[in-house]
Amino acid sequence: MQHLEVRTLEEAGRASAVWSGEHIGNQPRFAEVAVALLPASLILATATALLVALL
Repeated sequence: MQHLEVRTLEEAGRASAVWSGEHIGNQPRFAEVAVALLPASLILATATALLVALL
């Protein structure tokens, strides 16, 4: 890759990682966070149950 291509990709990566700021100053939406964490919690609980069953 040439230097210009690398710089262009780095700038694109930085631009997509910019904080939108739409929730700044607002209370966190705990229900949305809980719903997002629910599948991960179920996967971890299932994996734990399977590991305990193997003991």
